[in-house]
Amino acid sequence: MISEDKLVKALIKGRYECYVKKSPSYNSYVKSELYDWDFKIEIDDLIFTDSYRGVNPYSGVEYVYEKGGNTPVWSCDYVGYVNQDAKVSSGEIYKFLKEARGNHLLNCQDNLFSDYTYENEIFKYETFFQGDVSSLLQIENFYCMSLLVAQQMTAGRLKKK
Repeated sequence: MISEDKLVKALIKGRYECYVKKSPSYNSYVKSELYDWDFKIEIDDLIFTDSYRGVNPYSGVEYVYEKGGNTPVWSCDYVGYVNQDAKVSSGEIYKFLKEARGNHLLNCQDNLFSDYTYENEIFKYETFFQGDVSSLLQIENFYCMSLLVAQQMTAGRLKKK
């Protein structure tokens, strides 16, 4: 059984490596048969994976395994979309999403599951959490000039033995 602290450190590293570092010249994901894209990284004695399909809307799964294990100790499902009627391109929204999430991951001081807000001149990102690691809900809202332009909902669970 892993501790919540160890899980959070693995989630921060895994999410940063797979999503925030991704760019037009660097894609940490590989093509997948079941999903469109898969990512995998070893973090100490854990393995973090993320798989997703689609662009808008998109959905995916995130797992953390103990090395040598075949049942995840953390499982997380997510779904998100960008409003097609937004006055700003989905590319600009996804660029801000990477900036906001990267800022959260780098500055949360291992307190990943706490409410957080980040904004710049045009965009605002808010994330809210309900529950705890045994049954966690995360809602992410993205605003452009005070209008909701994108959303992601995530549900995660740490397996207790």
